[in-house]
Amino acid sequence: MSGSQSSGRIHIYLPFLLLFFAFIVVEARLYWLQIIQHQAFSEQARGAQIRKIEVSPKRGTIYDRNLQKLAINIPSYSLYARPKAISNSKEVARRLAPLLKMKSSTLRKKLAGGQIFVWLKRKLSLPEKEQIEKLNLEGVGFVEESKRFYPQKELASHVLGFAGVDNQGLAGVEFSYDHELRGEKGHFWITRDALGYEIPYGRRTLQTLIPGKDLVLSIDSMIQSIVEQELAIALKETQAQSVEALFMDPHTGAILALARRPSYDPNRYRDYPASAQKNHPLQSIYEPGSTFKVVTASVLLEEGLVDMKEKIFCQETLRVADHVFHDWKKFNTELDFYTIIQHSSDIGMIKLASRIDNDIFFQYINRFGFGTKTGVDLPGEERGIVRPSSSWSLTDPPCIAIGHGIAVTPLQMVNFLSAVINGGKLLRPYVVEAVLEPGGRIIKKTSPRLIRRIIPDSTSNLLREFLEGVVAGGTGKRASVSGYSVGGKTGTAQVPLSEGRGYAVGKYISSFMGFAPVGSPKIAGIVVIKEPRGTYWGGEIAAPVVGRIIGRALPHMNVLPQEEKWVRLPSRPRQISSRQDSGEGSSPGSIFSFLNGKLNTSLKERVSTLLSSCRDAKEYLFSFYQEKVS
Repeated sequence: MSGSQSSGRIHIYLPFLLLFFAFIVVEARLYWLQIIQHQAFSEQARGAQIRKIEVSPKRGTIYDRNLQKLAINIPSYSLYARPKAISNSKEVARRLAPLLKMKSSTLRKKLAGGQIFVWLKRKLSLPEKEQIEKLNLEGVGFVEESKRFYPQKELASHVLGFAGVDNQGLAGVEFSYDHELRGEKGHFWITRDALGYEIPYGRRTLQTLIPGKDLVLSIDSMIQSIVEQELAIALKETQAQSVEALFMDPHTGAILALARRPSYDPNRYRDYPASAQKNHPLQSIYEPGSTFKVVTASVLLEEGLVDMKEKIFCQETLRVADHVFHDWKKFNTELDFYTIIQHSSDIGMIKLASRIDNDIFFQYINRFGFGTKTGVDLPGEERGIVRPSSSWSLTDPPCIAIGHGIAVTPLQMVNFLSAVINGGKLLRPYVVEAVLEPGGRIIKKTSPRLIRRIIPDSTSNLLREFLEGVVAGGTGKRASVSGYSVGGKTGTAQVPLSEGRGYAVGKYISSFMGFAPVGSPKIAGIVVIKEPRGTYWGGEIAAPVVGRIIGRALPHMNVLPQEEKWVRLPSRPRQISSRQDSGEGSSPGSIFSFLNGKLNTSLKERVSTLLSSCRDAKEYLFSFYQEKVS
């Protein structure tokens, strides 16, 4: 009886005991999940529901010195997908592939990754976006972003550089001033549901977005355009490998134009080879040839090693140690210092340079800015090659005296030329005039920065006269410009072999560096033509390019011709007799006298500037005259 009672009690209490133990297990599990693992699961849930979004600010605008836009932002559309919301990823990938110019297999991998959100392609154009929207695909959408755009295309591309897909600067001022241009990114949280859709009113700002600052360059778009046009013509005419140019204000160091042909469009920089993107005027070195004779002449004058009246016999050849130097032309006569520079005699310059101590020569070369970077605010500048005088052989000094055995950049040559003609002040060149806030307030303004003084005014004045003679009656005659005094120096050098010693047969680098007006220089620059076909002398092919550039740039810079030529027009008494009778006019045969009596100084200057660039001055004067009289 007792056994059956005990068994009955067990059957009664066992379920309760099992329920009790089950309850204890559940409570323990809940305690583990809700108390012990609370932090971990909270973070996991937050990670699935909340996403930190990073928003890039609009990149700053880049202007030229006259506030013409060179780099701006335009809307673009980045395509994304929510793989969990796509039922047939294979079909979506197949339809998108031709429009995105991507492989279908690549898209399938992205869509099969199990992610809540994935980028498919960034920075699409509006037409591309509209084409994709017409497909009416599930689980895909667009985010509007800004894209860097260069409205002038190739213009000043080597100065501007370009920005990448994430609007990061990769070359040019886009790279060197990336910190100022890019601004500061904004950060905020968004809350999403299980399918990845954003929950309304669930957004919280973490860091406010700050737009990028604007840049104003020293580049003048008009002069830049002139330079690029002339380089394109020169490249076609000479069939050269490349043509480079750089022009600056010799009194401030501001770079007005920098260009190379062949060039590239920064909007499509990926379509061009690295050689086209490279900023050669400051990133490539070359042997300057006879343009470097200005350096040698400066040293001779500064050290008092030359007498202006002495004559040097310039024979056809000259042996130095085991090397025979040949002059470019058979002079076989005595020439003074001025004529040696004017006609670029190699033998004459080598004989004079033999008076310079090697260590002193090396010190001057360094002092003049060669072998060191100029400090220009562009990336990748080369320092050139200047070997120490202790390593020079017997033939090195004569080679260096005429621009061989030394390597420079076009920028170094123009910077030195600017110092020679501005009174001896070696300045730091620059391309950014000012940094502006988005509202236009100037944050930073660039002022001319003196590196050091390299020669006195007296030497500078003398060298300007010498270089004027090169254009007036020497090797640089083809750089002359009607109405303006131009100075400069020609240069022709062989191309060194890429491997070993010596020079490549039949390959040359032709150059001309020039400035104007001689009395008060406003522009200085250089044109370098690499490996032209046919004629290769710098005075024949590079000098005319510099002359044309200067001739077109100076009127734009409001530099009037030094010699005004006025056209005397037939008299028209019936149109001006009433003004003559009243005492208001002057001789009907002199239009200039009439204008001089009737127009203020500002208007006369405008008339003079227009006349200098007008093809038919006579027709212009008639129309202007009729307008004033009527």
